[in-house]
Amino acid sequence: MKYPVLLFDIDSTLLDTPANETTALIKMSQDINFDLTPAKIQYYHDLNEDLWQKFESHQVERQYLLDNRFRLYFEHFGMHVDGPKYQQIYRGYFYHEYQLVTHAIELLQAIHSNHHLYIISNGTPAKQDTQLKGSHIDHFFDKVFLSETIGYAKPDKEFFAAVEAQITDFNANDMLVIGDSLTADIAGANNAGLDSVWYNPHHDSINARFNPTYEVSDLLEIKEITK
Repeated sequence: MKYPVLLFDIDSTLLDTPANETTALIKMSQDINFDLTPAKIQYYHDLNEDLWQKFESHQVERQYLLDNRFRLYFEHFGMHVDGPKYQQIYRGYFYHEYQLVTHAIELLQAIHSNHHLYIISNGTPAKQDTQLKGSHIDHFFDKVFLSETIGYAKPDKEFFAAVEAQITDFNANDMLVIGDSLTADIAGANNAGLDSVWYNPHHDSINARFNPTYEVSDLLEIKEITK
């Protein structure tokens, strides 16, 4: 069998994070009487992605991201808010949104009995634990590796070294990283010398500095790669 060990990102790879974020934003906006429009939703997605990429490249700390993203978001629309307070309001909704990516369940059901599945994520422990259990996919995974507990984040080589050290009886050639993020998952796999699958459902173009081993637009394509 090729790749008996599969290292899955969760956000936007298994969980439909943009959809879950949008639903949480709608609920929060109703709670605070904020006039949310499609353009305002897109601005949040863009801002949040930019902040996470800055976190991955060590330009900002995780706590800065969490405490300030809503301050920055609402400032764009001329409002001054308490960033940590609004993060707490949003978190109360977002952590309990469980929509999955198309074919996530079908893939996990097909491969879990003959592969060792792990989560590798930069998400916070409370968020990932709640959403993994709420989406009923937690039982598919042998272990969850989170950057906050490891002390390094994707794409750092040290993050993947710590993961490899805790997966016994297998070596790097047995492992396959699966994720949607070029800057976190694919760059991290490249840094660690691991093969990777770039999940690219929107057929985005790729920057030449990233080098995924495989590219798929549907999660079920991974069955063929790993059989």
